[in-house]
Amino acid sequence: MPTSFGPVELYALEFPDDRIPDPVKAELLKLVESEQVRIIDLVVVRRPLDGSVEVVEIEQVADQLELVGIGLAAPGIAGQEDIDAISADLPPGSSALVLVIENVWLRGIVGAIRDADGIVLAAERIPAEVVNALAEIDEPGDLAPLTD
Repeated sequence: MPTSFGPVELYALEFPDDRIPDPVKAELLKLVESEQVRIIDLVVVRRPLDGSVEVVEIEQVADQLELVGIGLAAPGIAGQEDIDAISADLPPGSSALVLVIENVWLRGIVGAIRDADGIVLAAERIPAEVVNALAEIDEPGDLAPLTD
């Protein structure tokens, strides 16, 4: 039987140096321990000051990220095309954490929808910055639609 996944999302998180900050590592560990999400793939992309690109797989940074022993569900989902696009935008001296996660908590509803011959018509991730900015607007008439 093939592996069944819930919704999967790819995040590319840029940092101004070649290390993943400790608070980010701590939150990543909480995600893994919560079992609400599952890490499907994880890659660190570094662009040293000389402008070269270094791609580091989880096996090479598991100790640094405190994720020793974590098995990725589908390594390689963050493909070379994704990594190339992300690394092209990284300034020298920075790094990116490329993280593909599965929203495990949605598996049940996805299965129920499929079993009922339903389909997902739309799904959109709204960045926290957008939601927070919208929440600060006083007049509901000032709100722009979330989608075009």
